[in-house]
Amino acid sequence: MSGTSSALRLRAEITIDLDAADFLEAAEHQRRIEELIEAVRSEYGQAQFAFRPRRGPREKKSAKPRTEIKHYTGRLHAYE
Repeated sequence: MSGTSSALRLRAEITIDLDAADFLEAAEHQRRIEELIEAVRSEYGQAQFAFRPRRGPREKKSAKPRTEIKHYTGRLHAYE
């Protein structure tokens, strides 16, 4: 082995999904989380914070029915 070592690059993510009745309640959540992130930044100065609205729940997409594959290879018979 050579004398060099490679450092691991890691990312830690914290996800908090919140429901708020209005903008005032949302602002209160944001204020409280900003206080918490300051404690994290005291240990990890590069910590970033993003607070953004989310869209509603995602709809499950139904799978499209499979259709027959058309072959354009010039074959004359369908093989099984």
